[in-house]
Amino acid sequence: MTQLQIEFFAVEEIDTYKSSVDSPIPFSLDALIAELSRIDKEKVPGAGTNMVNGPYYGQLTRLVMRLESKIADRRFGFLLQPPSDYLKYDSLHKLALTLAGYKGVKNYGGKGIKVIDFSEVPSEVLPVMVSLVARLVCQVQFWLDTGKDKDPKDRHPVLFICDEAHTYLPASLRDLAGIERRALESFEKIAKEGRKYGIGLMIVSQRPSDVSSTILSQCNNIIALRLTNEKDRSVVRGLLSDSLDGLLSVLPGLEVGEAIVVGDAVLLPSRIQLSKPTYEPQSASLNFWGCWKSSVTAHDIVAAAEAMRRQKRSLPTTDEV
Repeated sequence: MTQLQIEFFAVEEIDTYKSSVDSPIPFSLDALIAELSRIDKEKVPGAGTNMVNGPYYGQLTRLVMRLESKIADRRFGFLLQPPSDYLKYDSLHKLALTLAGYKGVKNYGGKGIKVIDFSEVPSEVLPVMVSLVARLVCQVQFWLDTGKDKDPKDRHPVLFICDEAHTYLPASLRDLAGIERRALESFEKIAKEGRKYGIGLMIVSQRPSDVSSTILSQCNNIIALRLTNEKDRSVVRGLLSDSLDGLLSVLPGLEVGEAIVVGDAVLLPSRIQLSKPTYEPQSASLNFWGCWKSSVTAHDIVAAAEAMRRQKRSLPTTDEV
């Protein structure tokens, strides 16, 4: 793979001796499959003029088939079917600017807040994708030139806000595959050591009992809204002092917008009422009672089933039928 990366670009752009399989250098997946297929069917000179099977003859067939299957799967298109621009050498520079850029950064004219929507990413690769984004930002922060004195305080701070954290930062390691375990370990390392490089972590979850205890234990501030599940309340209680049991006992009875705040951000542990936002969030949650009372909208269920089959919301064209 390293050879494919080197061959894909001019030699002067890549230091051959310092490149490895993990170097963030793009390469063509089509070229990779073509090379694997060639090795899988390779014949090498044998005794005399005879040609014999190569050392990997027939051993890569299943790997090639799995790769082709994943590439053809629309769900993984965001990862395995990149635009042609992403195969250029400077694609990493653009991605790093998009993720870690802020006002005042050279060659960056975007905003400081980025919202990355992973809602349509398949659950089997969600932890990996989230951790890769986080690791890239961390690596950029690590290699950032902080001036002559190399003072880490000169770094611009970055805060990761992990919404629905229980879906990709699980509490139990028992059922995790190796790659998912490493993804979780990446965030645990950020929670424990990120402050050295100006990186903070905000964990947002409705189920704190399903979030890694290693990550939760590093939180300096706790904002707890209404919690009725005893298991979730016990996790929050375990993160705080025993003297706050009386304050935490009101968690099941909190109203909408009420919260218990404990930590460095407040002088004293407090029960607060959050102000309503000027512009309410655009939630996808439906008003069930209101929809049932109103006139019924006739949706095309057949079209929805066909969209599910094609993994595409737009109607098929004449050429696709």
